[in-house]
Amino acid sequence: MRDLEKHVQYEGVVIGVEQPEGVKEPCILVHGRVDDKDAEFYLILDPEAYYEVLRLGIGQQVSGRGVVESSNPLIVRKV
Repeated sequence: MRDLEKHVQYEGVVIGVEQPEGVKEPCILVHGRVDDKDAEFYLILDPEAYYEVLRLGIGQQVSGRGVVESSNPLIVRKV
């Protein structure tokens, strides 16, 4: 699945909890920015971070550093 191996900075608002086809790990849908470019992207999280998102709900702000795993759809893995 890894089209690219590029580290990026991301930020945005959680707009959904869903997984794109082929992704087995916990994943959320984010509307925001990746490396200062507007984007809607999937963010793969570790289980602890994923359950925290579920607890706090849609609409929360997320930000951090990740690795791009796919460009279409845009999928970022939190590091």
